[in-house]
Parts: sequence; structure tokens; C-alpha cells
Amino acid sequence: MAASEGFLLCFLLWIITLAAGREFTVTCVNSEECVLPCHFDSDGKGARIMWYKKKAVVSCTRYGDTGFVIGHNSPSDLYQGRTGLYADQVLQGNATLLLRDVTPHDQGKYFCITMTAPRTDESSVISLVIKAPVRDVHMELTADNVTCGARGIYPAPTLTWSTDPPTELQGLHNSTRTQKNLQGFYDIHSSLRLMGNEAANLTYICSVSSDVSNRTAILKRHASILALPGSGVMIPCSFPHSVVRSFNLTWRFRRVQTVLSLNVTSRSPLLKVWEQWKDHVCDGLRASSGLQLQNLLLEHQGSYTCEVSTAEETYITQTDVVFPGDGQDSNHVYIYVAVICVLIYLLLLSYGTLAVVGFKFRRVDRARLQAERRNAELENLNQAAGGVEIQQ
Repeated sequence: MAASEGFLLCFLLWIITLAAGREFTVTCVNSEECVLPCHFDSDGKGARIMWYKKKAVVSCTRYGDTGFVIGHNSPSDLYQGRTGLYADQVLQGNATLLLRDVTPHDQGKYFCITMTAPRTDESSVISLVIKAPVRDVHMELTADNVTCGARGIYPAPTLTWSTDPPTELQGLHNSTRTQKNLQGFYDIHSSLRLMGNEAANLTYICSVSSDVSNRTAILKRHASILALPGSGVMIPCSFPHSVVRSFNLTWRFRRVQTVLSLNVTSRSPLLKVWEQWKDHVCDGLRASSGLQLQNLLLEHQGSYTCEVSTAEETYITQTDVVFPGDGQDSNHVYIYVAVICVLIYLLLLSYGTLAVVGFKFRRVDRARLQAERRNAELENLNQAAGGVEIQQ
């Protein structure tokens, strides 16, 4: 058995040397089916097709009359159940390999060896390159930092930050790290530590790029919305009108619980509202303009996120719904109530001052009118008395 394996290895190396000038590259996308072409001159009677990667057997299959073949090589565990050939085309000279669910571990050189009769062997070499594009970029804004990340990318990506309006990001303590996971893909994560109230009011833009794709996420935070149990609210969702024709929209509660999803294309929109939210969502088909909730409960207090995804960008709107209660949220409520009370007090004080001033002006006017009336009456009496003296 050892002698047979040694002969096979030497034979394989000889074939590889003959095929050195016939190598070409195939690029495939992660998790998809990859096609590795191989063609040979077939006599139409029988053939043995062998695919190798280094010393590992990828596929070894017989077709037709193969009485001239001795022995058999089983595929390694890495390729079990993941390969196939066009069985009805093999005897016509097509030895193309179908490799399913490819990952970065599948990268490398593949050798196709065909046998139709003793001493009639041919080979080709395929250099397989795997790409994993940037499919999704996640962003989240908290009280003191904003984070951005993406997973499952190959080759290694880069991440850049920007803001609207533009600002100097160096003052926000940018921290980015990239690591390779067990599947051979790259995960990237970055965070900006916010400094001051101005930084919290910015719109944040995070772009993740590789040599085959790029994707951008834009996060905007709206002011908190004050609500009461049993009431309703309209939570805003912001994105450009240019993407209204085709997009996927997802509303989430506290970043982990999905409220509804809306797929808008040229066909009719596809809406799904999660069961626990069906009694609280009003008109989900209009969720792109805002999420309208009714009959709110205490457990509905928290952060709501609207994510609108297009082919290249994701627009994220984050809004906190605040209930009167405990903790920091109640402090916001108390501030709102105090401001409203002060405004009402100032308004009443202004009205009271105006009333007092008006009353005083009216008293002065009445006194002036009474004085004028008395003077007029005296003048009339004097005139009347003067007329009598003249007649005498």
C-alpha cells in the first residue's frame, strides 16, 4: 500500500510539472458554489477523474469502462459531500469540478488528472482564490461612544470614519482592531469615544472596504421621545428619498429584538410584524416614514432603531422612548416638567403684570376724564351766569 501511494505521489508530481504552463486562476465568492474547469480528450468509453489539492484527494470518480484502473482514492474529510462533476458530460471530455460552500480554507492550487487508458493522462492546474465581500456594517451609538463593525470578510478589510458636519475625529479617540476568525474570515471593529455634547449630536459615517467590495453605514440619533403607558408615539426614520424605490427596512427594539421588517421593491412591499408587536404596531406599511406604536407598556421603554439597507449603504436612525419612572430616564422627565412649569409661571406673571399696568392706566384715564368733565361744567356755569348779568 505504501509503495502504491509513493508511486501515485511521484506520478502526481510528474503531471504537475507537465501542467505548469497551463495554470490559470478562478475567483469564487465565499459560501457559494465554485466551478473549477477541466477538459480532456475522451475516447467515449471510460475515464477516471481525479482532483487533488497538494496531497489531499478532493474527488476521485470512475465513469464507463475503467477496467484499466487499479485502486481507488477516497476524498479527504474536508471535501466529503461538497464536490460533484457533470456526470452526463464526463465521457464527452468534461471533468469540471463543482466545489460547494467554499471558504478561505479552500484557497490554493487544484490539479485535475484524467485517465482514459494506460499512459494517456492529461492535467490542468487551477489556482483558486476566495473572496468574501462586505455584506453588512453594524453601528450603535451609546452615551459615550459610537461603534462600527463588520464580520466574515476576505481578504482583510479597512475601516474609515467621517461625520456630518465634518469634524476632527482625532479628538474622539478612534480605536480599530481586525482579527481572523476560525473560519478564516476577517472581523473588524472600531469605536469612537465621544467627548462633549457636540460630538453626541453629529451624524456618524462608517465605511468598510476590501479589494472586492465596500459598504457604508450612516447613523443619526434623534432626540428622546417622552411617552406614557397606554399612549402612542411616532418614532422617526431618516434616509434619503433617492432610495425609496428599493430597500430593506428593519425596526429593532434595544438592538436585539425585531419589531418588523419591510422589503420594498418594484413589486408589492413585503411586510412582517413580529408576533409580540402586532397589538402595538399601526400601519406597518408606512414604517419607512416612521414607526407608529399604540397601547404602549412599561416594557416598551428603551432604544428603537430603524435600519434601511440598499445595495451599498445602510441608514440607521436611533431614538430613545422615555417613560416617567426610575433612573436617569425619570431625570429627563423631571427636567421637561420643570421647564414647562417655569414657562407657565413666566407666562402667568407676564399676564398679571400687564393686567395691573392696564388697571392703573384705566384709573388714570377715568380721573382725567372726570376732571375734564368738571372743568367743562364750571365753564358752562360761568358762561351762563355772565349772560344773566348782561340782560339786567
